[in-house]
Amino acid sequence: MSQVVKTVKTIPQRASRRLRNTPSYFFLLWRWVTWLLALITLVSIHGQPLPWLATLLLAITFLQTLVITLYAPVFQIFLPDLPGLNRLLHPRQLAVRKQRKRGRSWRPRPLATDEEPDLLPPLARMRNPYWDFAIYGIDVVICGMVTYYGGFFGPPPFGVGSPFYRYGISTAFAAAFTYRYRGGLAAALGYDLFILFGAFFPPTQLPHYALNARDLAGSLLDAPVIAILAAYLATLLESYTRSKRREQDNVRLQTAMRRVGVTLIEGVSDRMHLLEQSAEQIRKGGHFERLVIALLRNTGEGKSGDDAPEIEYCIEAGFLESTIPDKSRTLFEQVIQAGEKYTAFEPQADENSEYRPGIARLYLPFLREGRLFLVIGAESTRQAPFENKQELFLSTTGSQLVIVLENIRLTEQAKELAALAERGRIAREIHDGVAQLVYMMSLNAETSAALAHRITEATEDGEDKEILLPLAQRLDSLVTISKQALWETRHYMFTLKPLISGNITLTQMLTGQLREFEVISGLPVHFEVEGDEDEERINGDQRRTRRVAQIGTAIFRITQEALTNAYKHAGATQLHVYLRYLRGSIEVEICDNGRGLKVAEYSYASVAAEDRQRIYSGHGMRGMRERAEELGGTFEVQQGLAGGVSVRATLPY
Repeated sequence: MSQVVKTVKTIPQRASRRLRNTPSYFFLLWRWVTWLLALITLVSIHGQPLPWLATLLLAITFLQTLVITLYAPVFQIFLPDLPGLNRLLHPRQLAVRKQRKRGRSWRPRPLATDEEPDLLPPLARMRNPYWDFAIYGIDVVICGMVTYYGGFFGPPPFGVGSPFYRYGISTAFAAAFTYRYRGGLAAALGYDLFILFGAFFPPTQLPHYALNARDLAGSLLDAPVIAILAAYLATLLESYTRSKRREQDNVRLQTAMRRVGVTLIEGVSDRMHLLEQSAEQIRKGGHFERLVIALLRNTGEGKSGDDAPEIEYCIEAGFLESTIPDKSRTLFEQVIQAGEKYTAFEPQADENSEYRPGIARLYLPFLREGRLFLVIGAESTRQAPFENKQELFLSTTGSQLVIVLENIRLTEQAKELAALAERGRIAREIHDGVAQLVYMMSLNAETSAALAHRITEATEDGEDKEILLPLAQRLDSLVTISKQALWETRHYMFTLKPLISGNITLTQMLTGQLREFEVISGLPVHFEVEGDEDEERINGDQRRTRRVAQIGTAIFRITQEALTNAYKHAGATQLHVYLRYLRGSIEVEICDNGRGLKVAEYSYASVAAEDRQRIYSGHGMRGMRERAEELGGTFEVQQGLAGGVSVRATLPY
């Protein structure tokens, strides 16, 4: 199939709206029909007085109409490669030609593919607007001249008597369709000047013709009336196009919002999946070539909130076909620092593109609880900056995205609270049930062991003493086991229940933990606090409070695990615990005087072996290290110079 046939077959589907909504066809149809009427009129005159003049006028008007038709914007669909277009055509028409040569479809920018295009003018527009005025002025002059000299062929010898009178009125059509009322009335006035000149100075110079007011008025009124009607028709079509665009914008916005809403609902359980899916849907819905979403993490925890947030996740959808380097990271930082939207239009220096497109950028910040939470950036290759509708679309979808992300956070928080409540209930059950029974068993075992020792010491018979001595030893062992069971029960109970609640501080919490450990284990613990626990500085705001609560929980667990290790496995007789409040961090160190251990054996990767010693709820040193590293801290285990082990954890806040 030839290229011409393919072009003709695709016109109804691809350009039907453009051809239907442009007034250019009215102008071309009027020109050709009135030229044919002039031809029929001149041919039908018997005894043609001036056949050479008739032929000349027909040839001039035919060439004029043919050139205008071939170079009309709507006709470029059929013949896009006419000679001289590079010098004559307006940049937009020239872009059509170049894009067709490259084998790519072209649409007027910045319109989207499903938008109504602009009305096309009847005549080809030039690069220089003064040339446009010259073209329309020359058209008025030619139409006026042929109408003037057409007075030779009919009475009266001017205006309506000329075979080219209706042909010349089309010049008012063209100006009115292009420049509305002002242009149409100006062209009609210029055309009427030739009518007046023919009325008072007719080309035939026939003395017998008497000027008729009716013929003069009719000849002068037709062009202005036609110009007003054409301008009114063009205005109506333009108004219809604008309303159609608004309607299509609303439909596109509703469709995109529905798709984005469905994506937000479907991806509500995972933030990363939600951002990835939402970025693609927002890009498609807004007809952006590239869309970037940056989810921020607020690191400034002070009361002033002067510290700028950091980018936690950055999701990108689509790509921009441009040689301009990617500036999204720089623009994100600029928006984060300023806290305001960023919009710009950067023209491209592309020699192969006559319509000189540019990169339109729009970056919008979104707040949550007065803090910068999300930044969405959109970029596209366009001929003009982004409009208000693109900003409205991004604002609406971005606000929805912030709400869904906040709902995800609240859902996760609700799950955590529910889990904490359930763990607290289980801890209370352990405290009121198993812990009490184990405690009573420990007291009874200790009482029985003391009684057995007293009986053994009071017995003088050696045979009876040998019988009672193993019983006393068994009871001592039972006391040790019962205390370990009580400590394990307390350990699991504290693992389950929330640690920091109300106004209790980290120092108070560790003091209570160590006193309880001393009572159960019988081992003395020396507790020393270095530095001041400035509650106002540490608990400056809600985020800082949550951070300190996490640090306090980790320190409590690490201390508990180290105490358990020293009590069960180290054979220590004394322990030292140091809590240090440093600048920007909190450090805890647990030292014992036990028999020590091989530090390398309990390194980060040492828990793979099944037969190795497992402590602190089955996680050992790995559990303590992971707790510290999850909060961005450090963890160290060192062998003491005089024996024993030193466990140290430093956590920043």
